[in-house]
Order: sequence, then C-alpha cells, then structure tokens
Amino acid sequence: MGWWKIQGTEHMIGDVPLDALGDAVGAIVTEYQSAFGRKPTKPEWEALLRTVLGNELPEFSCMDEGVVGRISIELK
Repeated sequence: MGWWKIQGTEHMIGDVPLDALGDAVGAIVTEYQSAFGRKPTKPEWEALLRTVLGNELPEFSCMDEGVVGRISIELK
C-alpha cells in the first residue's frame, strides 16, 4: 500500500482508504440504481456526505479537527 501527499499540502492519502471509499461509492450507486433506476444526484451526494461527515456523535467522528458543516461538489 502506498501513501502520498496531496499536492501542495502536508496532508496524506493512500491506496487502501481510496479503495474503501471507491467501494462505498459503488455500493451507494448500486442502491440508488436498484431503488430509483438512476445514480444519485449532486444534491443527494452532498446530503449523504454532509450527514456522515457532519455527525457530531463521538462514536461516528471521522476527523480530529471537528465535523463538516457544508459540502459543495463542483461538477466538471
């Protein structure tokens, strides 16, 4: 497994976390396709991420810095 810095920062990302996130995205897409016949929309992704990353319960904390208050996805 490899780790590397995010360009221009001291923050790190790696193969295993990226694979886990990719698997989670695939599972979410599969659920939406099964339930609604489509992939999640941009607002749905933002709400999903905000709900998970913004959870204030200590057992669900995923960052030392705090919880996320806002998610904004920019499309290409």
